[in-house]
Amino acid sequence: MSMQMKHSVIHLILWTLVFVFFLGIFLTGDTLETWGDNRTKTLVVAALFIAGFGGDAILSIVYRKRKEPVTRDERDDWIQKQALSGGFIVTLVYVFLITISLYTKFETSGLVPAAWLWFIAYSLICVANISVTAFSVYFYRKGGL
Repeated sequence: MSMQMKHSVIHLILWTLVFVFFLGIFLTGDTLETWGDNRTKTLVVAALFIAGFGGDAILSIVYRKRKEPVTRDERDDWIQKQALSGGFIVTLVYVFLITISLYTKFETSGLVPAAWLWFIAYSLICVANISVTAFSVYFYRKGGL
Protein backbone atom coordinates (compact mmCIF):
# COMPACT_ATOMS: atom_id res chain seq x y z
CA MET A 1 0.00 0.00 0.00
CA SER A 2 1.44 3.35 -1.01
CA MET A 3 1.94 6.12 1.51
CA GLN A 4 -0.72 8.25 -0.20
CA MET A 5 -3.18 5.36 0.05
CA LYS A 6 -2.43 4.94 3.78
CA HIS A 7 -2.90 8.66 4.29
CA SER A 8 -6.26 8.52 2.50
CA VAL A 9 -7.47 5.49 4.46
CA ILE A 10 -6.57 7.05 7.82
CA HIS A 11 -8.21 10.33 6.77
CA LEU A 12 -11.35 8.46 5.70
CA ILE A 13 -11.53 6.59 9.02
CA LEU A 14 -10.99 9.80 11.00
CA TRP A 15 -13.77 11.76 9.29
CA THR A 16 -16.16 8.79 9.22
CA LEU A 17 -15.77 8.51 13.00
CA VAL A 18 -16.32 12.25 13.41
CA PHE A 19 -19.48 12.01 11.28
CA VAL A 20 -20.85 8.98 13.12
CA PHE A 21 -20.29 10.60 16.52
CA PHE A 22 -21.75 13.87 15.24
CA LEU A 23 -24.89 12.10 14.04
CA GLY A 24 -25.11 10.25 17.35
CA ILE A 25 -24.92 13.50 19.30
CA PHE A 26 -27.10 15.58 17.02
CA LEU A 27 -29.92 13.15 16.38
CA THR A 28 -30.43 11.95 19.96
CA GLY A 29 -32.92 13.33 22.41
CA ASP A 30 -34.38 16.76 21.88
CA THR A 31 -31.34 18.31 20.21
CA LEU A 32 -33.35 19.81 17.36
CA GLU A 33 -35.69 21.62 19.71
CA THR A 34 -33.04 22.77 22.21
CA TRP A 35 -29.91 23.22 20.08
CA GLY A 36 -29.07 26.73 21.28
CA ASP A 37 -30.01 25.93 24.88
CA ASN A 38 -27.95 22.75 25.20
CA ARG A 39 -24.46 24.13 25.78
CA THR A 40 -22.97 20.72 26.55
CA LYS A 41 -23.91 19.20 23.19
CA THR A 42 -22.74 22.32 21.39
CA LEU A 43 -19.34 22.14 23.08
CA VAL A 44 -19.03 18.38 22.51
CA VAL A 45 -19.76 18.82 18.80
CA ALA A 46 -17.24 21.67 18.59
CA ALA A 47 -14.63 19.51 20.37
CA LEU A 48 -15.39 16.68 17.98
CA PHE A 49 -14.64 18.87 14.97
CA ILE A 50 -11.53 20.28 16.63
CA ALA A 51 -10.41 16.66 17.03
CA GLY A 52 -11.15 16.02 13.34
CA PHE A 53 -9.19 19.04 12.13
CA GLY A 54 -6.48 18.37 14.72
CA GLY A 55 -6.22 14.81 13.45
CA ASP A 56 -5.84 16.21 9.92
CA ALA A 57 -3.02 18.47 11.11
CA ILE A 58 -1.22 15.64 12.93
CA LEU A 59 -1.64 13.35 9.93
CA SER A 60 -0.15 16.00 7.65
CA ILE A 61 2.79 16.61 9.97
CA VAL A 62 3.53 12.89 10.27
CA TYR A 63 3.17 12.50 6.52
CA ARG A 64 5.68 15.30 5.81
CA LYS A 65 8.22 14.33 8.50
CA ARG A 66 8.86 10.78 7.29
CA LYS A 67 12.47 9.64 6.99
CA GLU A 68 11.93 8.30 3.48
CA PRO A 69 10.73 11.00 1.12
CA VAL A 70 7.26 10.41 -0.25
CA THR A 71 7.37 10.50 -4.01
CA ARG A 72 4.43 11.76 -5.98
CA ASP A 73 4.01 11.29 -9.69
CA GLU A 74 1.44 12.13 -12.34
CA ARG A 75 -0.79 9.24 -11.21
CA ASP A 76 -1.11 10.82 -7.77
CA ASP A 77 -1.99 14.15 -9.35
CA TRP A 78 -4.59 12.46 -11.57
CA ILE A 79 -6.08 10.62 -8.59
CA GLN A 80 -6.25 13.84 -6.59
CA LYS A 81 -8.03 15.64 -9.44
CA GLN A 82 -10.52 12.82 -9.91
CA ALA A 83 -11.18 12.58 -6.17
CA LEU A 84 -11.76 16.33 -5.88
CA SER A 85 -14.09 16.28 -8.89
CA GLY A 86 -16.10 13.36 -7.55
CA GLY A 87 -16.19 14.79 -4.03
CA PHE A 88 -17.37 18.14 -5.38
CA ILE A 89 -20.27 16.50 -7.19
CA VAL A 90 -21.26 14.43 -4.14
CA THR A 91 -21.10 17.54 -1.94
CA LEU A 92 -23.28 19.55 -4.32
CA VAL A 93 -25.84 16.75 -4.55
CA TYR A 94 -25.83 16.43 -0.75
CA VAL A 95 -26.47 20.16 -0.25
CA PHE A 96 -29.20 20.14 -2.86
CA LEU A 97 -30.97 17.10 -1.41
CA ILE A 98 -30.82 18.20 2.21
CA THR A 99 -31.98 21.75 1.50
CA ILE A 100 -34.83 20.58 -0.74
CA SER A 101 -35.83 18.02 1.90
CA LEU A 102 -35.89 20.67 4.62
CA TYR A 103 -37.81 23.05 2.39
CA THR A 104 -40.40 20.39 1.63
CA LYS A 105 -40.72 19.40 5.28
CA PHE A 106 -41.08 22.95 6.62
CA GLU A 107 -42.80 24.59 3.65
CA THR A 108 -46.17 24.90 5.37
CA SER A 109 -44.82 26.45 8.56
CA GLY A 110 -42.44 28.74 6.70
CA LEU A 111 -39.74 28.34 9.36
CA VAL A 112 -36.80 25.94 9.50
CA PRO A 113 -35.43 25.38 13.01
CA ALA A 114 -31.96 26.89 13.42
CA ALA A 115 -30.62 23.51 14.52
CA TRP A 116 -31.06 22.23 10.96
CA LEU A 117 -28.87 25.03 9.67
CA TRP A 118 -26.18 24.00 12.13
CA PHE A 119 -26.68 20.41 11.01
CA ILE A 120 -26.13 21.39 7.38
CA ALA A 121 -22.99 23.34 8.27
CA TYR A 122 -21.39 20.60 10.37
CA SER A 123 -22.46 17.69 8.19
CA LEU A 124 -21.23 19.46 5.07
CA ILE A 125 -17.69 19.44 6.47
CA CYS A 126 -17.95 15.70 7.07
CA VAL A 127 -19.54 14.89 3.71
CA ALA A 128 -16.93 16.89 1.81
CA ASN A 129 -14.02 15.24 3.64
CA ILE A 130 -15.48 11.74 3.40
CA SER A 131 -16.51 11.95 -0.25
CA VAL A 132 -13.17 13.30 -1.52
CA THR A 133 -11.21 10.79 0.53
CA ALA A 134 -13.47 7.90 -0.46
CA PHE A 135 -12.93 8.72 -4.12
CA SER A 136 -9.21 8.94 -3.48
CA VAL A 137 -9.16 5.50 -1.86
CA TYR A 138 -11.29 4.12 -4.70
CA PHE A 139 -8.94 5.43 -7.39
CA TYR A 140 -5.84 4.24 -5.54
CA ARG A 141 -7.38 0.75 -5.23
CA LYS A 142 -8.52 0.80 -8.84
CA GLY A 143 -5.02 1.77 -9.96
CA GLY A 144 -3.40 -0.93 -7.84
CA LEU A 145 -1.46 1.54 -5.76
